[in-house]
Amino acid sequence: MAASQFPRFSGMTKAQSGQQRKEIERTKREFFAEARDGFYISTREGQFLDCNQALVTMLGYESRAEMLSLNLTTELWANPEDSPRFQETIERQGFVRDYQGAFKHKSGRLVYVGLSSQVWRDDKGTIRGYRGFVVDRTQERLVDGRLALLETRYRDLFNNMQDGVFVSDEKGVVIDCNQALCDIVGYTKEEFLELDYYQCLFIDRNAVMDYRRQFTRSGRVSDYELQIARKDGAIRDVSMSGYASRNDEGQIVSYQGMMRDITQAKRLRMQLVQSEKLSAMGRMASQLAHELNNPIYGIMNCVDLVRSAFSASDEKKKYLDLAYNECKRTSGLLIKMLKFFKPDEDEKSSTDINKLLEETLFFYERQFKNLNIRVTTALGDLPMLKAVASQLKQVFINMIINANTAMPTGGELKVSSRFDQLQNEIVVSIEDTGVGIAPENINRIFEAFFTTKKEVKGVGLGLSICYELVRNHGGGIELDSKVGKGTTFHIHLPCGT
Repeated sequence: MAASQFPRFSGMTKAQSGQQRKEIERTKREFFAEARDGFYISTREGQFLDCNQALVTMLGYESRAEMLSLNLTTELWANPEDSPRFQETIERQGFVRDYQGAFKHKSGRLVYVGLSSQVWRDDKGTIRGYRGFVVDRTQERLVDGRLALLETRYRDLFNNMQDGVFVSDEKGVVIDCNQALCDIVGYTKEEFLELDYYQCLFIDRNAVMDYRRQFTRSGRVSDYELQIARKDGAIRDVSMSGYASRNDEGQIVSYQGMMRDITQAKRLRMQLVQSEKLSAMGRMASQLAHELNNPIYGIMNCVDLVRSAFSASDEKKKYLDLAYNECKRTSGLLIKMLKFFKPDEDEKSSTDINKLLEETLFFYERQFKNLNIRVTTALGDLPMLKAVASQLKQVFINMIINANTAMPTGGELKVSSRFDQLQNEIVVSIEDTGVGIAPENINRIFEAFFTTKKEVKGVGLGLSICYELVRNHGGGIELDSKVGKGTTFHIHLPCGT
């Protein structure tokens, strides 16, 4: 069927003059031949009556004649179910707009198309076939597929990152966040998106305002350390990084940020610093003990020679004996101080941790009663541990003394032990219901010479020595504390070290 054989529209030929009709026919032919999209006319049975060169090229055929020899229903539709579905839709509605499907290219590959067609009828109104445009959507489909893949990969990365990630608008209102961020702050995603996190999450108002100023001023912040209060009240140290996205005019349109929980890393860093301090103090103590002991022993020898010249009843000998004994005591104190910082490492033996705990609690039983402290224990089945029993007993004593001091008006002391098979370690927990430790002091609690005791005299070495003694056993100490609620020390002692 030629281009001039298009089904005629009602009233067209009778209303137009001969010249007008020729002009319309010429315009139809040019439009039909030069259109960039495919154009076709077919019967209801799928037989092509006409098509333009664009459709021939789109489907990879060499000529219109070759194309017209094909059956649209049986030879072009890639999915056999598309043909009856297309036919049912167009005959029910009388038209289709951008009907999505796939045709077979002559080479065998798929050509994804969008069809915008309508039915054409004979003079009696019977549907004879269909005519319309065919638009090649293959490239769009590929682009959409790539975008969908990129979106999937981005969403997987966003959701599976271990660090918390959030996106906010130009006003700083969070519009999206990942699960890792929810885990860090303790809120659900829905709760966090409704939260004024600058006001409710961060502890130090001045620090968070400085963070916001830097972010707004430079558009980028890296590793800014802040403290947050989780929904459950726990204090966590976090590192914040982020940048501002701008439009072509340079205006900020959104912020992307990342939050990393560095609580454990910061504690380990502080413990490393503390370890270095104690190591330096140990070296200093060794030199001090050596340098002072030598002259003290010289003085003791001189005093001993002089006092031997006096009889036991001589008054002067009593003063010399006193001087000798004080020198001896001073030497003993220096040696004892040295052992605090450099404990013996050759006395480890098979040790029953539960027995050490029971002995320590029994020793302080009267003090517990005097201070109105109720003691509860939950001691699990533990393996024997290769350890220096006297050192670990000193750790438990220091921990219990600290707990008693934290409960001046009474309270509850819970002592428990368990064996962690996964980590192959013994965990001893000592929990009190005392005053707790302020967040700003938690990271310094194991620091030498640091103390929060005001009414009780102390030099701040007890917990630092505990830390060092536990470290010498290959372990570590973790701390959980809430002001006004109490403190728990978790002592980790690896087995097989």
